[in-house]
Amino acid sequence: MENQLTNNANALRLFFTEDIFLVKDQYVQIALVDNEKPVSNPIESQTDLIEEKVLQPKSESISVETNEESAKSYTPQVEIPRVLAEPKSPKSFKFLGGNKKSVLILVNDKLNDVSTTEGRELLRKIVKAVDLSTPDFAVVNYAQYIGTEYVDFHEFFKPAIMLSFGVEISDLKLNLVWQNEIIQHGGTKIIFAPNLHQLDSDLTAKKLLWGNLQKIKL
Repeated sequence: MENQLTNNANALRLFFTEDIFLVKDQYVQIALVDNEKPVSNPIESQTDLIEEKVLQPKSESISVETNEESAKSYTPQVEIPRVLAEPKSPKSFKFLGGNKKSVLILVNDKLNDVSTTEGRELLRKIVKAVDLSTPDFAVVNYAQYIGTEYVDFHEFFKPAIMLSFGVEISDLKLNLVWQNEIIQHGGTKIIFAPNLHQLDSDLTAKKLLWGNLQKIKL
């Protein structure tokens, strides 16, 4: 079929034979279109806004600790141990006997292991008077341990009875007073008497000693 569309002016006159008049109508106002303003599609604009919000990364406020703050927060509090005094090691002593009945006998002789012959004989009578034999007691010569205190002897021997011949209360650093009577010091009964050699010739001191020994007779 042949195309009937034409732009030929002579051909168009054959179809449009009537006169056409243009009349100005003052009551009809045609709004001018401002071609310079872009016409925006409200739907497209709203969609673009949503997409822009979705695609735009959300910015959050992140607080970052500095190295100094982190070190302060995680540094453990280490308690510095106090330096304690080195514990005092207990003294040890050489002694005669067995100390099975926890009886400590202190003598004081710089020339002999125990005493003179007279002093040794007197000591033999003393221990026999209270029913003691060599395995029952311990004899220590204080002259070999000058300056040793009572607490040192007590820590080592744990005496229930202590007989001190020629060793004074002040030598043992005891806050006690000897009044010719048995002293009960803690769990220990203590008797003080002169040096064995001197005691052998001192009748009064002997009587006092015999009286106290009878009170602790085992």
